[in-house]
Amino acid sequence: MYKLADGISKVLEVIVVIVLAIMSVLVIVNVAMRFLLDSGIVVSEELSRYLFVWVVFIGAIVAMHRNAHIHVFFIRDALPAPVAKAIKILVDLGMLYCCYLLTTGSLEVAEMNMMDRSPVAGVPMGLVFYAATVGAVGMGFMLIVRIISYFAPSKDQDKA
Repeated sequence: MYKLADGISKVLEVIVVIVLAIMSVLVIVNVAMRFLLDSGIVVSEELSRYLFVWVVFIGAIVAMHRNAHIHVFFIRDALPAPVAKAIKILVDLGMLYCCYLLTTGSLEVAEMNMMDRSPVAGVPMGLVFYAATVGAVGMGFMLIVRIISYFAPSKDQDKA
């Protein structure tokens, strides 16, 4: 399961790099065309905005895998190890519940907005909202892997 999480994270990192490159090219070409030719790519701003939403949620999955989200350690570090471990598990379970809420809410919003089209590109707006669903499911999976790792004997168990 840990290898699967590592593989998914690596694939998502590549996807983020590719999407960021596409966004950069769209914006740079659009700026250059506006400056040099007095016209630009009409769709570039809208597509860049929607791609950015996807980058944020995919990046959140990678950050969850790396345990790179913001933490406040000073209270937990002052507690005995078994209590600190219990708090880690409770916090991760709370985050898992938040992922569940985000998944169900974003699915509902995405389905409601599938018929709406973006003004310029004509992209179904539900596709933009599905980024939150993908992000929540991915972060939930990474949390499940982390919670399982608390109970499995391992050398690098206390990375979290």
